[in-house]
Amino acid sequence: MSLIIAIVCGTTVSIVTAGCFQRFPGLGLPEIFYRYFPKGLAIALIALTALSWMSGGILVVYSFTRTMGMFFNPEMNEFLFLFIMVVACIFAGSRSSRSVQFSLEILLLLTAPLGLFILYKAVTDHWVSWDAMRVVAGYVHQAPTFKSIAAATFLFSGYLNLSLFNRLNPPGFKLKHRWVIPIVGVIFAFYTFFIPIGFHGTMAVEQYVFLWSITADSMIMQYGFVQRVLFTFLIVFSFLSLMFVMNTFHSAMEFFKSCSPRHRPKAEEMPVPKANWIYCAVFGVLSFIYCFWANEQKNQWATEWWLMIRFCVEVFLMLLLLIIVFLARKDPNVRAAKGGSANYGK
Repeated sequence: MSLIIAIVCGTTVSIVTAGCFQRFPGLGLPEIFYRYFPKGLAIALIALTALSWMSGGILVVYSFTRTMGMFFNPEMNEFLFLFIMVVACIFAGSRSSRSVQFSLEILLLLTAPLGLFILYKAVTDHWVSWDAMRVVAGYVHQAPTFKSIAAATFLFSGYLNLSLFNRLNPPGFKLKHRWVIPIVGVIFAFYTFFIPIGFHGTMAVEQYVFLWSITADSMIMQYGFVQRVLFTFLIVFSFLSLMFVMNTFHSAMEFFKSCSPRHRPKAEEMPVPKANWIYCAVFGVLSFIYCFWANEQKNQWATEWWLMIRFCVEVFLMLLLLIIVFLARKDPNVRAAKGGSANYGK
């Protein structure tokens, strides 16, 4: 039931919010806030958004470090994995918005075939118990929990990239094929929930901490020189983690910089400003501090709270943007779609 509600909520919030951003091409979330809200309120909202992006990246850095240390090389110092990840993300996140956008597209194209291959192997594996999935599906009448709904809606949160990268959209931009969002969301929601149940059963599945890593290790390829699907999964997991942390560090950096009303964002920055290095380095140091403090239980607690707060923030952001769109329609002197991208990059 939580999945079903999350699909409806996630689809609604993502399509409505994306439609609102479409009305302000060339403007990121900070520019929209400064245009329609008092300066103090705009700065507070931008800072809140920056903290949410930064905390999400730090949580993924810890998860990546623990997963790679557990399955790739348990005898290796886990802080070495952390150092490699942090250095890569500091370098990637400090680039210009245009460079980060291109990097995300390239990494997605490289990762998609491997990810689809893992999903195909999961469905066609003869060890999958479809009866176990049907048993769990029979509990659809059970009352949902807010925590589960918030976690499931995270599958639809990719639209939040528009809060920053909408700056790169030219006037007259149209976001097409939004009907794909619920279809892709439904597929990945049921895949990520039911496939581990099919491999591990209805009782044991909740006992695993690294659930999808164990699930991938349950699959075997009978061709090629790599037999364990886990190795392929770790490659995909590494790419996805790098993409996510690069994006969150860059977005948090840009939002913190936008807390200054005098800041003028640029699509291309060459050479990279020192401020970019400083902000991303601070995020990296905070990642080390969090990894020193956290363990599996603390990280589970922090992640659950982050997912719930993120869901509330997304709904709040949707309502704010609807109010802004109403104000833009009400004021005949507002031309939000003009001038934003023209000034961007100068």
